[in-house]
Amino acid sequence: MVRPRNVGRYQAPKEVPDWEQEEFESRTDIKKAADAVKNLGIQISELTVSEIYSFNLPAEFLDAVLLLKKMGKGPALKRQKSFIGKYLRKNELLIIQIKERLQQIEQREQQRNAHFHRLEIWRDRLVEEGDSGLNEFLTDYPQADRALLRQLVRNANKEVSENKPPKSSRAMFKYLKIVS
Repeated sequence: MVRPRNVGRYQAPKEVPDWEQEEFESRTDIKKAADAVKNLGIQISELTVSEIYSFNLPAEFLDAVLLLKKMGKGPALKRQKSFIGKYLRKNELLIIQIKERLQQIEQREQQRNAHFHRLEIWRDRLVEEGDSGLNEFLTDYPQADRALLRQLVRNANKEVSENKPPKSSRAMFKYLKIVS
């Protein structure tokens, strides 16, 4: 007669992390939640090293993330990702901290992109409208050099008419970044 392994043995109840206490309808939902936590760790490893250090992560987790960042393809990569996911699932507070920091980074990226978009619009307006656009730009940014911008606008229009690469438009964009 074969006895089941754990029959008659006392097992202490395990602490169940918050993410496991949620009500899931199926095993698939549980796996999706675990994958979401693992993907959070993978998302960190895709950042630059200086950004990773700015998270102030525990030493063991930091080492795991930096190792994942260095790894190439292969089965070890999958094991490392699983290790990171397991570590995160055990540390609910770390998940919250990481989510908040990633949200801050994303907001900063959105603000920078919006700023660049505004500068691109100004550059295009300056090229299209000429002096009227330049006057309007100078009311918003009085510290800008009128003569330099006029020269860049003239050169950009000349490049457009001669089908040359937009060297002056790029230079104007760089200058607008400095001024604004």
